[in-house]
Amino acid sequence: MNSIPAQEIQRRGMSAVDELLRQGPVQVIENQRARYVVLSTEDYERLTAGPSAWDWLERPSRATRDKSAIDADLSAERDAWDATP
Repeated sequence: MNSIPAQEIQRRGMSAVDELLRQGPVQVIENQRARYVVLSTEDYERLTAGPSAWDWLERPSRATRDKSAIDADLSAERDAWDATP
């Protein structure tokens, strides 16, 4: 993941973030710690398009899945993220 110091954003503005967003999400570093993550609109929409963690917790049918089913779902989701350009 790309990162940028908050001071760099203050100095250069959002153009500094725009350059890094072309390569993926950007962590904003403040006081030597990752404080924020900036996503492109496309990444945000893809991230929020599917069921949220709350959906998984609230659906009884999903709560009955065993560990291997959950692991398989998570693996498929990770593979989909890796396959995205």
